[in-house]
Amino acid sequence: MARDSFIFYRSFYNAIKEIPEQEQLQVYRAISIYALEQEEIKLTGTSKAIFSLIKPQLDANYKKYENGKQKGSKLKANNKQTISKTETNVNDNENVNVNDNENNNDNVSDSCVDGLQEVIDFYNNNIGFLTPFGMSVLEDYTKELNSDIVIHAMKISVEANKRNIQYIKAILNNWQKAGVKTLVEAQNENQKRNNAWEEFMQDE
Repeated sequence: MARDSFIFYRSFYNAIKEIPEQEQLQVYRAISIYALEQEEIKLTGTSKAIFSLIKPQLDANYKKYENGKQKGSKLKANNKQTISKTETNVNDNENVNVNDNENNNDNVSDSCVDGLQEVIDFYNNNIGFLTPFGMSVLEDYTKELNSDIVIHAMKISVEANKRNIQYIKAILNNWQKAGVKTLVEAQNENQKRNNAWEEFMQDE
């Protein structure tokens, strides 16, 4: 079903702005048509790769949009069955429904992977431009370790002034080998390594 609007995230812009202008236009057009009309146009090469990373977010947003419409329809049906004392009360109910739907859209993750949007936003805001390859890497780790653990690894890379995907991968690989499953375990594992390094430096 056609929509009148959709959410465009900064992470979309950051991913698109680095490719040639002609391909940028193709991706922007593909996003608009897919988000508003639910029609997917044919893309190739880099344009196809970028859109494939953005498409899960658009799907998630559309699902939220549809759920919000169903919720709004049910509330409107209930309101019709209830005798309202004033028109003001009716208008208040309408506003609550609209705001609720918008808030749900704003909180959608960047894909079906919970927390991926937060991971991408942290990377873009604190480390640098996230390439499609980097996005794929972070998505895989977020599936396995959860977003809070991946973000903690990125915080460590920032503190160490090692702002690159390879350093983050090394941290996350070590945590996977250690069987880390929670943020507390990741913090403890990092503290162990820091303590071991301090002991080594003292022995030297």
